[in-house]
Amino acid sequence: MTIHNSTHWFCLLLLIAVLGWASFSPAQDAPVSSKLEFESSDPALQQAFRWAKAQALAYAHPESESIGAWYEAALPGRDSFCMRDVSHQTTGAAALGLYSANHNMLKRFAASLAPERDWAGYWEIDRLGRPSAADYISDSDFWYNLPANFDLLDAVVRMWRWTGDDSYWKDLEFERFFQATANSYISTWQLQPGRVLSRPRIMNRRLQNGEFVNSRGIPSYTEGRKDFNVGSDLLAAEYRALQSLQQIAVERHQPDDAKRLQVTADAVEQLIEQRAWSGREGHFHGFFSEDGSSFGSGDAMLLYFNAVRRPEHLRGALDFIASPEYWQPVNIEEESYLPLALYRYGRSADAYRILLDLSNPDKKRREYPEVSYAVIAAIVSGMMGLEPSEEIGNDTIQTLSQLHDGPDFAELRGVAIKHNIVDLRHVGTSSSTLTNRSGPPLQWKASFPGIAASLKVNGKWMRAQHFSSLAGMTISWVTITVPPGSTSVVVRDVIGKQ
Repeated sequence: MTIHNSTHWFCLLLLIAVLGWASFSPAQDAPVSSKLEFESSDPALQQAFRWAKAQALAYAHPESESIGAWYEAALPGRDSFCMRDVSHQTTGAAALGLYSANHNMLKRFAASLAPERDWAGYWEIDRLGRPSAADYISDSDFWYNLPANFDLLDAVVRMWRWTGDDSYWKDLEFERFFQATANSYISTWQLQPGRVLSRPRIMNRRLQNGEFVNSRGIPSYTEGRKDFNVGSDLLAAEYRALQSLQQIAVERHQPDDAKRLQVTADAVEQLIEQRAWSGREGHFHGFFSEDGSSFGSGDAMLLYFNAVRRPEHLRGALDFIASPEYWQPVNIEEESYLPLALYRYGRSADAYRILLDLSNPDKKRREYPEVSYAVIAAIVSGMMGLEPSEEIGNDTIQTLSQLHDGPDFAELRGVAIKHNIVDLRHVGTSSSTLTNRSGPPLQWKASFPGIAASLKVNGKWMRAQHFSSLAGMTISWVTITVPPGSTSVVVRDVIGKQ
């Protein structure tokens, strides 16, 4: 539920230990299954996936539950789901095919926004669909972290792109959530680019005394310290939400709205680049004081939300989070964000190392639900590079192998993405095979690291296109159509490999 350790979390964990849940396993319902399978020549990866799939599904609850399909996304034993955790867990859940659970939980959170809570939602919802008693007493006294609206919004748009389900942006409940977050929520909590750094830490206080009055609108996901008024993770989440809304405006053919959203997103991004970056320390600070000074580390969430645009800053942030001196001491919630972020920027060796650390049987608290879902996401969308294409409004998926060089292989089977079920096999970084097992014709953007003039598609050479990322990674790719029931193979020439 939390990113950083806090008294709030510690007390809950102590309660669990007292009740004898130190080796907790989720309550058993009718088991939820997944068709997702993974095979690799790397035994450690194979073991990591096997554990993560079993652990994630143990937390999944079926359609027969009183609130419909859902999965646990909070402290084990709470029988609830938290807005931050769900927003993070959706990609792994989607890869497992838990589409109904994702849609159900995201919509419940979106529907919970209310003016009585200053356009905040419920931070945590229990298995009966109520605000969790652990975090909510009344609309005036409840726990809430301000990045959550933005994080949830990005997750909703991400699931639209992953599933191809237009209800994620056409449904009136989601539309209301988009509008309230982009307007009332930002103004009520003074999150506009020109005001956010000078806002008070806790705003809109309704009560002088209460259990959560000092936590009703924490301006960060960091809960253990109170010596700041804005976290850079809040800025990063806001930037990503505005970019996601801009995609929706483009899809709706609303160019004026798209332009306005992009201008605001750019202003937030400039705050991050200019005010959070520490040239002396070579990475991003995580916290701002009311006087505008900054301190701490905010690199992980800035990278996760893809909120860094300057190449030199991006490389500094990646170097910082890839260092064991950073990631080994952090709590497991924060560490769970790192593998996917590192894979997306081409830091595959570092991502692999942290992925195996998260799934290590001796890892403390690896049973936290977020961890297993993050491991699935890191393997599917990180190491295998299987994601919806960056282009919107189409049926294109993209792949990029980040396996180790040589003959190593990895294969995914039964991935539900867009309206299709697909299998994907990589042999090192030299060959990719995609099978469209079911669904409509699929556009496949088959990508490879390095520069290749041509790629061999089903035995015939095709001219490749190229792209260089902000992190300095060069990509070669072709886009082809894979009809239903067919398999396509794309091979790169090792000559010219980066």
